[in-house]
Amino acid sequence: GSIITTFPGNIAEVKLCDFGNHVLLPFNNLRPLHQDLMGSLALECCLGDIRPAGGSSTWTATACDFISFYLTGAMAIMTVKENTSVRPVPVVLYCSNNAGQDVSVADYLVGEGLALKERNLAKTKFETGVQLEDIPTVEDCSYGEESAPMPLYCPPAAAHRTFPKRERSQPYSPPDLPHCGRMQVLVTHVGDDGVIHAMTSHAEQIFETLKTDLQQHIKSLPRQRPYSWALGHGCAVMGSDMLWYRAEVLEVMGGNVKVRYVDQGLIENIPMCHIIPTVLYKEVPRLCIPCQLHGVIPVGTVWQTDAVALLKELLQCRSVDMQIMELPSEPLGKVTVQIHFDGMTLSRIMEHHRHASRDPSVSVPEEALMTSSNKELENWDLNIMGLTDERPLPGLFTYPPFPDTGEHFPVRIKHIRTPNEIVLCPAVESASVADSEGLDAALKRVNEEVHSLPLLTDFSSEAPCLAKYSDGKYYRAKLLKIENFNPVKVLVRHVDYGSDDSLTTDCLREIPVELLQYPCQGIEVKVAGIRPPEVDDEEQRLSYKPEWSLKSIIEMMDLLHGKQLTASVLSTEPEITAHLYDEDEMLVLLPLVDKGLADLM
Repeated sequence: GSIITTFPGNIAEVKLCDFGNHVLLPFNNLRPLHQDLMGSLALECCLGDIRPAGGSSTWTATACDFISFYLTGAMAIMTVKENTSVRPVPVVLYCSNNAGQDVSVADYLVGEGLALKERNLAKTKFETGVQLEDIPTVEDCSYGEESAPMPLYCPPAAAHRTFPKRERSQPYSPPDLPHCGRMQVLVTHVGDDGVIHAMTSHAEQIFETLKTDLQQHIKSLPRQRPYSWALGHGCAVMGSDMLWYRAEVLEVMGGNVKVRYVDQGLIENIPMCHIIPTVLYKEVPRLCIPCQLHGVIPVGTVWQTDAVALLKELLQCRSVDMQIMELPSEPLGKVTVQIHFDGMTLSRIMEHHRHASRDPSVSVPEEALMTSSNKELENWDLNIMGLTDERPLPGLFTYPPFPDTGEHFPVRIKHIRTPNEIVLCPAVESASVADSEGLDAALKRVNEEVHSLPLLTDFSSEAPCLAKYSDGKYYRAKLLKIENFNPVKVLVRHVDYGSDDSLTTDCLREIPVELLQYPCQGIEVKVAGIRPPEVDDEEQRLSYKPEWSLKSIIEMMDLLHGKQLTASVLSTEPEITAHLYDEDEMLVLLPLVDKGLADLM
């Protein structure tokens, strides 16, 4: 720092030489500065060719606040008008506006009426702080070049996030699109927006040759020089595998640049020191083709996080059978494709997992079941000797008798799946209470010796079992389906609570026969009177029931929490349907209709 003046009370006004601002500090916070540390790392400068408006020789508080607000923390291009030892140094400053255009700060102040043009001054020609010859090229990176020493200190780049100006022309030509038809491709990347980037076998060969040539041309990191990055600039980047690739600039964020690998589709944040602002092999087009699935619409019109995770698990870095259905109208547009897995399309898989729905405007033929044409496979000599299990097969779960149609009875809510699908238990004083107490005692005994029970071997649908819950205890459950194969995971439903859980096979045990004598404590009921709304602007949807919004089930939980509820059965076939009432015998779900989260039936 440098002392400007002192005040009574042992207070000094100090200028921070490396930042330029003034602070008030007590004397006991000041120490003599060593001679080797004299100087300043901040350049004191002023805008040239302008003077304060209003005839005053000093800048108004409004102008100072305006300059401070827009320039503090901003990235700018600066040209020193005259290299002199006198401070402040007159400069020309250019900053990017919201449209990505470089605007002179001095001209902007004049346009706002806060400054006037200086009279009798020669019009200066704008020169950028970076000349064309300052841009490092491939030759600058040749092996054995003696690099200039780095300065002892480099001012940190501003954390302000800027969007650079857009290039008028693309640095690399669009990819060569193949003809419509079926082919084998390599999926190089699946973006967070669900866009699939694929590479044909011919492009794979070109990519391997191109990657080898890039490593031979660029032997080491270049000297870091100032450069004004622009949106769409072509560049060469060093990836996480320490190899060089072609890329283009998407965004500048402080000391990093967000780039897209033009030959793979991958998007990464790369430090500026690992980027060379030059276009290499411009005659080679982009090698990856952006693709989108044919005939499906993502839930919520955009691919959700879990859907993108499934796409990456199925496709990324794998060779797949792809059929091109429609070519884009724009050179860099997305190709509409159908991806096949042993006769089943990826679109059908996404529909099955409820990540997408079929596009009604596209006619998709039904997929035929693939059968073998080999007649020899039809004559099988099967022998099941030694494969039969002599142990008696366990039965199925039973359910308690439900009250008659039209009868009102109190209920306890066990689980909520959707606003019109719940799991409940009649809260009547009957034999079911004794069954519940007997079930709890039996489960407690079984959990004490659960490790002596064999692991589950029967994975048929609706098969009863004991499933491990998050509290470490085992509860009664039934199997719904095999959800994953690597590792094997089974979707089960806890019959006494109604909740579903995805578990590995080591968390499933065979259920003792004594536990099957107790009826299930959770009964699945369809709530009558409401249905999903036809018009719903909520973006967040239930992944397992996309016709309902996340907000609707949250409102449902608030409506049911802490209420003394009663139910009235309307029908028992094909499923139990009932009305739910609150303490005032009003339909408990009417507020959902009032808020537009459900429609009346």
